[in-house]
Order: sequence, then C-alpha cells, then structure tokens
Amino acid sequence: MADIKKNMLRERAKKIDEVTDEQWSRVNPFNRELVEEYLYESVHLSPKTLDQYKSGLRIFYSWVQEALGGKEVYKIKKKEFMRYQNYLVRRGMSSNGIKFKRSAVSSMNKYLLNFYEDDDNFLTFRNFIEGVPNPSPNKVYSKVPLTKVEIQNVKDALLEAEQYQILAAFSVLYDTGSRRSEFVQLKKEIISYEPLKDKVGNSVGAYRTHDVRTKGKGEQGLLRPLLLSDEAMGHIKLWLEHRGEDNCEFIFVSKQNNEYQPLHASAVNYWFKEIISDIIGRRVNPHIVRASRSSHLIKDSDGKLTKAQKLLGHKDSSTTNNFYNLNDDDDDVADMF
Repeated sequence: MADIKKNMLRERAKKIDEVTDEQWSRVNPFNRELVEEYLYESVHLSPKTLDQYKSGLRIFYSWVQEALGGKEVYKIKKKEFMRYQNYLVRRGMSSNGIKFKRSAVSSMNKYLLNFYEDDDNFLTFRNFIEGVPNPSPNKVYSKVPLTKVEIQNVKDALLEAEQYQILAAFSVLYDTGSRRSEFVQLKKEIISYEPLKDKVGNSVGAYRTHDVRTKGKGEQGLLRPLLLSDEAMGHIKLWLEHRGEDNCEFIFVSKQNNEYQPLHASAVNYWFKEIISDIIGRRVNPHIVRASRSSHLIKDSDGKLTKAQKLLGHKDSSTTNNFYNLNDDDDDVADMF
C-alpha cells in the first residue's frame, strides 16, 4: 500500500472504552435508573443519536462513580462537570466530540428539570452544564477537498480494478452529496426509473430516487429523495449486472452465510481507509466527498449556495456555507482587485 498522507493537525485522542454492562451495574442505582428512564422516554431522538447518547451518559456517570464517589445527579455542581470536561480535554478529545458528550448530559438534565420539578430531591437542581464554557475549537484533520480530477481518478482506478460495487457507491456518494447512512438505503428498483425532464420534455441527465431516511429527530427522521447522474446510474447497473440475480432488494450489499444482506455504513469507512485513500494518496473519508461535491457545486454556481443547499437537504444555507464550502478564500480575494 502507498504511503498515505494523514492531513493531521494533531494526534487523535485515544478512544474512550465503552462502558460494559458489568461496569454499568456498579454505577449508583439512582443515577443508573434515571439514565435508563431518560433513554427509554426519548422517542424524539433518532436511533443513531439515542445510541450515542447512551454511550455518552454511561461514560459520564461511570466517571461520576469513580471521581465523585457515585454522587447523585441532583448533587452534581458546575465545577464538577468542568472537571469531567477537562478530563476529556486532557485526553485530547476533539472539541466536537466533547460538545456531543455535553449535549447528552445537558439533554438529560433538561428532562429531569421538566419531569422531576416536584420531587424533593430536585427542588434546587439546575442544569449544571449551563455556565460551563464550551472547549476551544480544535480539529484533528485538515479538510482537503477532492478535486474533480481526483474524483475521476478514483472512478477510473476502481473500474480498472473491477471493483464495481465500490465504484457505484463512490459515484452515488459524490453525485448525491449524501451521508453513508443515506445512500446505502437505495433499492434496485431505481434502475427502472425514468430520467428527469426539463420543461420542454428533454432529459436532463439525472434521476430522482425513492425517499431515504436522512438525519433528523425521531424513529422516522426526515425523508427525502436523492439526485444522481446518468453516469452514476450506469455504474449502478454495471454493478448489478455483475452481481446477478438474488433476493436482496438493496443495491449495496455484503455477503453473509452465502446470502446478500444490506450493506452496513461502517463498510464504507473500510473502503475509504483501505482502497480509496490509497488511490488518492492521502487520507479521505466519506464526509469529505460530501463536502467536495458541495464545494464544486458552489464554485460552479459562482459562489451561490442554492443548488448545494438543495442537494444536501439543508434547511439553512449557513450550514452549507460554514461546513460544506471548502473553496479557497483566495478566490474571493482575487475578485477584489
């Protein structure tokens, strides 16, 4: 394998081990039962967020057990949460990772304030995260967008290597600007869809898929279709032709016990780490493809955000601009003179 440039701004923090059921059983029963109640009642959270909150809350209350002697939640103070946050900072955790763990604890605190306001134990309880400043922003990796030439190089290399499923996945991921968890929901039925047409009835060389579940609150989340090109559709058909007939309705699959199963999003990470990064010569991940697609679309639209915002499904254009526009600011400077 080629030497991969990691684009690292600092060393990644050592991952905090998940709290085992045995470790969790040793946490103060009062805190443990409230955490489990909160998670059970949080039907407004998506399954993915619920899993992440479960992990974050278990880690926090296990720390409370060890560092604060299992102090009950209503006795925890701001200064003590600051100790926990500083513990995460010293481990080298990214500011975004810490913010998510803050969010889990704060969300549960709000639940307790709302539903335990008449409980004698909670009469003086406050959300102990409020007033504790967020950690200073830091980043592990610099975001280096893929160029259009690099995008094409990946497609050419995958085609030559006859990696048809990865080729189809990469094409769809770039075209749609979707997340891993979104494009893996696509079903084989889309190959029978008609291309989109303009106002006079001519094909625009693009397809609209069935709805997929996107990031959002609740069990169902938000539903929206994805848009992809003739080229990506061609790569999908090439993959399905190579795959042959089977009973799995999904396009992207893994084989288990000699049967095809829907592809897990984690497999996409493996493709990027072991294959696509090798082709590019530096570390790339699925999210940078999404940001690259958005950046290319913004640049091709003379800096206008409308098309990229629509493609990514953002309600607010500031999200598109702040997180998915990796175009060099020097281009703007050049236009000033």
